[in-house]
Amino acid sequence: MSGVEGGSGVESWLSASEAAARLGVQPQTLYAYVSRGLLSSHPVPGRRASRYSRSEVERLAARTRSGGRPERSGGLEIVVDTNLTLLDPAGHLYYRGWDVTEAARTASYERVAEWLWSGQDEGEPAAWNSRPEALGAVSQAVAGLAGGATLVDRMRIGTAVAATTDPMRHDLRPPAVAALGRALVSTLVDSLPPAGDQEPGTGHGPGVAARLWPALSPRDPSPAELGVLNAALVLLADHELAASTLGARVAASTWADPYLVVQAGLGVLGGPLHGGATEAVRDFLGPVAEGRVGPAQAVGEQLRTGRIPGLGHAVYEGPDPRAAALLRALESAEPPEAAWAGVCGVLGLLEERDLPLPNIDMAMGAMAVCLGLAPGSGEAIFALARMAGWLAHAMEEYQHRLRFRPRAVYLGPPPRHA
Repeated sequence: MSGVEGGSGVESWLSASEAAARLGVQPQTLYAYVSRGLLSSHPVPGRRASRYSRSEVERLAARTRSGGRPERSGGLEIVVDTNLTLLDPAGHLYYRGWDVTEAARTASYERVAEWLWSGQDEGEPAAWNSRPEALGAVSQAVAGLAGGATLVDRMRIGTAVAATTDPMRHDLRPPAVAALGRALVSTLVDSLPPAGDQEPGTGHGPGVAARLWPALSPRDPSPAELGVLNAALVLLADHELAASTLGARVAASTWADPYLVVQAGLGVLGGPLHGGATEAVRDFLGPVAEGRVGPAQAVGEQLRTGRIPGLGHAVYEGPDPRAAALLRALESAEPPEAAWAGVCGVLGLLEERDLPLPNIDMAMGAMAVCLGLAPGSGEAIFALARMAGWLAHAMEEYQHRLRFRPRAVYLGPPPRHA
């Protein structure tokens, strides 16, 4: 490094060309970062030049991936301070310091949601209940949807309808948002049509997982299978600043009511690269679990298309801890031997070929095929689980005022002049 003269030490500063090279951008983009407040420039004493703090440049570089090339990687990040979730790229995840793999083994989804919302753990909470007026309106609305409506389609409609029945929805205090969250999750679960011939709202116990099960499967679950579903809800409750959570926080930054925050999250979740990714894994694993194709044939076909769903992660450099935890819970539930053998055959082959590690989508797909859940179940579990996190992030964001106003780096043609 050539260094820039002046300051407390030559190694503390970078020239414009050095800073641009470290960030992997053109000089004009570096200047745009300064104008947007992402980076500070400092005059070099006695020279018509600017210098840049090495530590500040390094922090900005750490916020972008693929060598710090935000305009090329598609992974430009927004960094938000939070007290909620610690995502350790080495392969650990914590909700307010609580290891999520431990929480998935020992606590209900409701208890974990309360922990995210309040930071207080008073043991298993009392049963969550729907608001009768909301449940009636939502049940009527979703009953009239076309037969092709997915479970998450029904959640989107149900959330909008529930909002119209709540005159106090603009109360943004944390206790009010938590109360709304309990009622909304309960209302959405209790309004979903059953996969079998049960009456809507007929569950297998007072908990969210037990009440959700009939919408996912026509058969009665074992206690261990309900434990797997609860574990999935816990493991998916939050994941730092994932795309849908960012959408929810942006909505909350405008002081949108919590129903709108959830709707924002549901909208972003719907893409095949986020909440819908589980269905691609289900399509991949299903023929193997049913014995119609072998693991090698299934993996080989995916390799031919150029992508195997459910592998790797944008943040984890080590294993996705949620995947391992859910697969352990699934194995303990003693799924059908042939289906589980097929899944294990695929996972073993992927490991043997030294392909990227399985992520939570792979584990969710395995759960869906081994437990025989209805199509769309994985996305529905994901959406319902993440409502806990979206509302927790909303509570944090409500303390601020319209913080999100990012700027773009314009790279188009120059302005036209008459």
